[in-house]
Amino acid sequence: MGESKPTGELHLRMVGQTTDWRLLVHGASPTEDELASWMQEGMVARILVAEQGSNEPHTLLVNFSHVVSARLFPVMHTGRGVHF
Repeated sequence: MGESKPTGELHLRMVGQTTDWRLLVHGASPTEDELASWMQEGMVARILVAEQGSNEPHTLLVNFSHVVSARLFPVMHTGRGVHF
């Protein structure tokens, strides 16, 4: 897929887990309203992400019926790197 910069960081808390799953979103980031709708409807959504420690983005299918909380942080690209 080539080198691309993340557009956001998505934190998902899954049912029964005590820590968040941190994903770097590439391409169009979902909005808070989209995340809320996916969780309410229990949708499966396709998101382009790179996991922490990996630079290669890939498509991930997330079953939002198993997500109990979601936080989305925008990315700011500066001359010194990426900041959330």
